Amino acid sequence: MSKDIFSKRRNLNKNNFLKIFLGVLAIIILLLGGIKVVTMIGCNLANKASINKEQKEQEKVIKPNPDDVMPRMNITYEADKYSVDAKDVQAMANDTYKGEGKYVFLTFDDGPSNSTEKILNILKDKNVHGTFFVLGSSIEKDSKRQEYLKEEFKSGNAIANHSYSHDFKKLYPGNKLKIDSFMDEFNKTNDIMKSILGGEFDCKVLRMPGGYGTRKYYKDPSLKEFDDTLQENGIINVDWNALDGDAEGKPYSTEEMLNYVKKTSKGKNHVVILMHDAAGKEKTVEILPQIIDYYKNEGYEFKVIKNTSKEENNSNQSENNKDK
Repeated sequence: MSKDIFSKRRNLNKNNFLKIFLGVLAIIILLLGGIKVVTMIGCNLANKASINKEQKEQEKVIKPNPDDVMPRMNITYEADKYSVDAKDVQAMANDTYKGEGKYVFLTFDDGPSNSTEKILNILKDKNVHGTFFVLGSSIEKDSKRQEYLKEEFKSGNAIANHSYSHDFKKLYPGNKLKIDSFMDEFNKTNDIMKSILGGEFDCKVLRMPGGYGTRKYYKDPSLKEFDDTLQENGIINVDWNALDGDAEGKPYSTEEMLNYVKKTSKGKNHVVILMHDAAGKEKTVEILPQIIDYYKNEGYEFKVIKNTSKEENNSNQSENNKDK
């Protein structure tokens, strides 16, 4: 009897020991697993914190200022918000654009000059922007005009190329486009603008002196080759489909100029207005606020013209070479 009791107690002790051992082992396993999980969570949190810190540091380094030039573009980062691709504006000027929206482009040729400063003040006051087609000869050696160019750009306007000399005898001798001379002037003007606005600046937006439409009117035999040259270089020529008459060679009153703008843009949802900021364009300066107010009241958005990507330029036939 005593042996049985002793045997039972011994077995009970063994069972209790086994239970305790297994319980302790389970606790150890749970503790080790918990430590591992906590360690993994801690590592993940640390990694995320490190990644977030790196991202924030990169954003601080990469994030440009709004008035910085966009690399290889003719506008600032801020201006990109209200810019339109030159390829589309070319179609708008040719009245062949199929897109929606109601846009107006204020464009100014032949500057900068003393008139430019007044025009810039008006644009700022009205909180709108324009595109300035610049002459290389105007900015090459004149420090004051170079400052006007900088102010045009920093104020959020687009800068475009209008040749170096605007000399028809050099560009169109015998009323025929001389491609080599024209491209030399385009590149020279671009180089001058880069030297003033910074090496990241690049302009691929052109307005030919006299307009591309004039070359078509005269059936210039060099146009096909010129179109190919522009396309190879990613350059887009943009003409106009409305004007204020400030280069018509006849005296207009400011009222007549405003009516001329209204007449030439009537019924158009996409308007590219030709104006000039050359010296002596006082009437353009005088009438500009009324022109801006008119298009605001008509519900137009004011846009500027930016470079077309080379890929986009190569994917489409030039709008200039299409018949309206």
